[in-house]
Amino acid sequence: MMNQGQRVISMAALAGLLGALVLAGCATKNVAVTTAGNQTTPGQAETKAVGNAPLKGFSKTPVEEQVTQPAPMVVAKVEQPESQARKASEAAAKPLTDIYFAFDHWGLSQEGRKYLVEDAESLKQHPEAKLVIEGYCDERGSHEYNLVLGEKRAQEAMRYLETLGIKNPLKVISYGKERQVCTEQDESCYWKNRRAHLLIESGK
Repeated sequence: MMNQGQRVISMAALAGLLGALVLAGCATKNVAVTTAGNQTTPGQAETKAVGNAPLKGFSKTPVEEQVTQPAPMVVAKVEQPESQARKASEAAAKPLTDIYFAFDHWGLSQEGRKYLVEDAESLKQHPEAKLVIEGYCDERGSHEYNLVLGEKRAQEAMRYLETLGIKNPLKVISYGKERQVCTEQDESCYWKNRRAHLLIESGK
């Protein structure tokens, strides 16, 4: 049997053990509460990560965008057929000067070049006008020969106009000794028939 002193010591040891167990339980509860208070859900963790991460695709020092003014739209002006016909009529209303040639020659004289320069100035004001150059001869010589000679005279006038910058649509035709403007048999009359006649073709 235990005596009274031993009994006191045993009771004290038992009380100390119970106290230690109680303190250990409180500490465990505090740790659990602290951990639970700091615990984050997966959604919250993702939100924090996204909120703190830098934005992708954006520069911290963006380059200033240069905004340029768009070029003005150019609208081509289309002339109406009535306008083109009116211009052709105006060009045809002003006759061009005929060019005259020496007998059996198709080369241009100094006076002929001068008149072609004047004709070119008129044609440049109407670049859309269609030019016709007709070559003529006097009545002397064969029909075939004069057709060739008349064509050469018309072509010579055409080539000189081209050197002056004329780009009008044109055609050359020879009538030889047909369509005489003078029928008397003398040099003054012959001279009037040896010509290149320039005219504006209208109504086409």
